[in-house]
Amino acid sequence: MFDKVPNLNIPEMNGIGAQEICVTTAMGVCDFISAMDTFREREWNCWYHILNCGFPLKVSGETDFPCISGSRVGQGRVYVQLGKTDMVDYAAWCNAIAKGRSYVSDGYAHAMEFKVQDVSPGFGEVKLDAAGSVKVTAKVAFARDVALGTAPGAQPPKDPTRKLELVVNGKVVASKDIPADDKVHDVSFDVNIDKSSWVALRHFPQMHTNVVNVIVGAKPIRASRESAKWCIGVIEQLWKVRGAPGRGPRISEAERPEAEKTFQKALEMYKKIAEEAAEGS
Repeated sequence: MFDKVPNLNIPEMNGIGAQEICVTTAMGVCDFISAMDTFREREWNCWYHILNCGFPLKVSGETDFPCISGSRVGQGRVYVQLGKTDMVDYAAWCNAIAKGRSYVSDGYAHAMEFKVQDVSPGFGEVKLDAAGSVKVTAKVAFARDVALGTAPGAQPPKDPTRKLELVVNGKVVASKDIPADDKVHDVSFDVNIDKSSWVALRHFPQMHTNVVNVIVGAKPIRASRESAKWCIGVIEQLWKVRGAPGRGPRISEAERPEAEKTFQKALEMYKKIAEEAAEGS
């Protein structure tokens, strides 16, 4: 269920998708996780755990037509902030994707000008000397009628409002009901940040912003020891399925020693992060 995100269930790691993402993100070779074309619980759960470990993983939209979805191209979309421009420069667009200057959506929900203390995703961090309150602002809009807007198996929202949620370190800390009336609405929240954290806005299942990090006392984000342990469990399970000898042709024999070295390096990084995170987090 969605109310159990993030959860600590370890996937079987024997399918497709972001299988190696805990490893590749730790190695600094993964810019973003694709979302909006499969079950949101699985997409966002993985993303949240990695963010909770302090890695700057971004989210981008994907359709993967017709492999994952056969309905239409554009089911999972990303809206990129490029500023005023006469034409779209593809290199600049890719650079903004990598920096997370964007939000993902089904095309029927939008969160424009999302800011934390006037800082937008991909434009830097908010720095606090000590724990304190920050202001979150955005302009949001929801379509009255939703033609797509659903994860597999989910139903389109039918209520006249949409619940916009403020998320800090994967947990909902505040929410507001926004009219689904094809109009833009200004929203704001004031939220207390007691340790280095990431902040985002979302509506399930239609939309999620990229995050703004709020760094308290110059300390790195170590939001959850359990998240670090989840990443460790995912890597260990993935190696059992794909890397261990006799488990099939997933990783060739010639490449297995180097792959194992990389997996072990990632495991050590997450173990260190788990030690640095507060007990019980």
